[in-house]
Parts: sequence; structure tokens; C-alpha cells
Amino acid sequence: MEIPHRPFLIALGMTLAFAGGPAAATTWEAIDTLRARLGSAGVTVIQRSCPQRGLQGLYHSGNDTIVICRSHRSPAAVWNTLAHEATHRMQACVGGSITHRQHHRSMARSLASYAPDDLRSLRAYPRGQQLAELEARYTAQLPPEQVLQLFDRYCSPTSASSRP
Repeated sequence: MEIPHRPFLIALGMTLAFAGGPAAATTWEAIDTLRARLGSAGVTVIQRSCPQRGLQGLYHSGNDTIVICRSHRSPAAVWNTLAHEATHRMQACVGGSITHRQHHRSMARSLASYAPDDLRSLRAYPRGQQLAELEARYTAQLPPEQVLQLFDRYCSPTSASSRP
């Protein structure tokens, strides 16, 4: 599905836009770039078979590892999962939400329009985890360059000293 260019202010005044969703990351180059950025920040990214049905990937904060399950059928699906899990790493970097509260409804409306299954899947999570999952699902729909900008903003060595 083609997602029209539609800006949303979601992070400290940064303008982000859906510009094609995960289809924007159909090359392995974008995946390799994010994986390298994660590695530079100390995150181990591994691929393995995952026995739990429906599981695409996960982030273990205790050992700073992202697991990408071998169930993906395209680079776009791998990108979606890697960007989603990288968002959980960003949340760990800042100790919570990476978006301002006033943008959460816009993010949910956008997902309802362009990725309704992603929004519906939030119901499977405990209420206390739904915001983290909303951010991860929303971020996974962004073009690669925007995901990389967010990762740099929240997880670069200098970002901790520049946060308000």
C-alpha cells in the first residue's frame, strides 16, 4: 500500500513523514545501514528461528540484543521488524517514551489509516506497554533516513547530554 506524504511532528519538534512506509526500505542497504548503526551503539543483532507463532522479532534490553526471526519473506518485512525493535532500543536509551504526549493520538490515527492491523495488534499488549508498541509500530512505517535520524537523536553518545 502506498502511504501518501503526510507530516507529523512526533519528537521534540522534528517533522517526520510517512513516505511509502516499509515499502520505502525494500533494499538490503537500508537494513545493513541500520544494523551497522545499532552495532556501533553496542547492540547485537542476530537472526534465528523463533518458535512462538507470529513473533517477528524482539529486543532484550538486559543484554542489548535484537533478535530478528527467520519468518520474514522480504527485505521490507525485515526492515519493519528491525526498525520496530530499534525503536525499543531508542526507548531504552531515553528511559521511556520517545514522543511527546500530544502526538500519540495523531500517531494512532495515522496507523489506523495506513496500517490498521498494526494498530489493532496493540490490544494484545498490557495497557502499560501499548504506548511503547504504538511508537515502535509508527516508527517502523517511517522511511529509513528518518529512523536513522531518530536513532542518532536518542542513542548517539552525545544525545544524552543534549536532551532537554
